[in-house]
Amino acid sequence: MINPSAFILCLMTSIICSLTCLFSCFILICVIHHLYHNRLQQEDRIINIHCINIYSLVSIYIGILALLNIQTVLGIQYGYNFNLSSCIFLGYLTSILISSIYWAFVNQAFFRLCRVVYPSIRWLQSYQLYIILPFIELIFSCILISPILFLHDIVYLPQDNYCFVSFTNVFSLLWLAFNGYGNQIGVLLFVYIRITIFLRHQSNTQSLIVKHRQERDLLVIRRILITVGLLISLGIPAMVFIVMSFITHEDYPLTYPFVFFFISISMIGVCLSTIIFTPQLKTIVVKIIQHNRVIPLNDSFIGSIPMRQ
Repeated sequence: MINPSAFILCLMTSIICSLTCLFSCFILICVIHHLYHNRLQQEDRIINIHCINIYSLVSIYIGILALLNIQTVLGIQYGYNFNLSSCIFLGYLTSILISSIYWAFVNQAFFRLCRVVYPSIRWLQSYQLYIILPFIELIFSCILISPILFLHDIVYLPQDNYCFVSFTNVFSLLWLAFNGYGNQIGVLLFVYIRITIFLRHQSNTQSLIVKHRQERDLLVIRRILITVGLLISLGIPAMVFIVMSFITHEDYPLTYPFVFFFISISMIGVCLSTIIFTPQLKTIVVKIIQHNRVIPLNDSFIGSIPMRQ
């Protein structure tokens, strides 16, 4: 029997994810072009690397999410079965990618921590470090999340046409929640508290330039926390369904369509907030908009052009 609500939610999610994927790929290409065709300071180069890391992860993650929802639409409409080994791998990969997205924001905060608290340790602010760090975190996420794969907790859900951990499997879901973003949130809070305490203990003899730079770094950390808070708040529906499944020992029929719909909305928020809260990225986008804007000719200018007889 076709569930119209599930069909509409999955169709909307696949459309939103597809558009978000195109948008994030466009921003990614612009940042890469800007990085390799301009002479940038060390700080700006590192910030561009952070943006490339975030938008590449979001593009891959949201692209897979679009594919999963398209499969669900086909499964609901035509009864296709996608119970394949690749489906299990995609379920595992989405968990790794969402974990890596949170680690990408940790990298941003860590860079600000090193600038403020450890400015004399130059290798902590090196360009090469923030190129290597995402790959290390990706391997780290693969190892942490691998137990749910080896325990065969990622299963094909025929009613939803997804491959993921069942919401009745509370232990595996909590494991994913803890390692998917729990560790990262803890590190972000530690970084924010550490910088705040450091700035409050600074002497009043410090130069205004240094104070201004440190306050700017603290503001960036706050903006990172706002973006991550957006991701967490939009994950509340998933927590509600987990509690419902724990109480009833059954999966609510629209659990995954609702959860993935809210995730797709959160990814839009991540893409836009990263642009708004990153001045260097915002400048790149504004330049592109201004470059492509068509300036209409006014009447006085047209009148000043000599007409050919």
